[in-house]
Amino acid sequence: MLHAWLVEDLPGGRVRVLTQETQIGQPAAALAQERPNPMLNGHQAWLDGLVGAASK
Repeated sequence: MLHAWLVEDLPGGRVRVLTQETQIGQPAAALAQERPNPMLNGHQAWLDGLVGAASK
């Protein structure tokens, strides 16, 4: 599994975060079948953490 992020500084004090990932391979396939989905929950926790850090 590979994951890339592009963080862009935008006008008006805004930031855009673009992500792209591959979910190739047995470990990624196994995680995708779990409920709740740990990959989706992990991404949301990461975004929540970014918002929290930026709000300080």
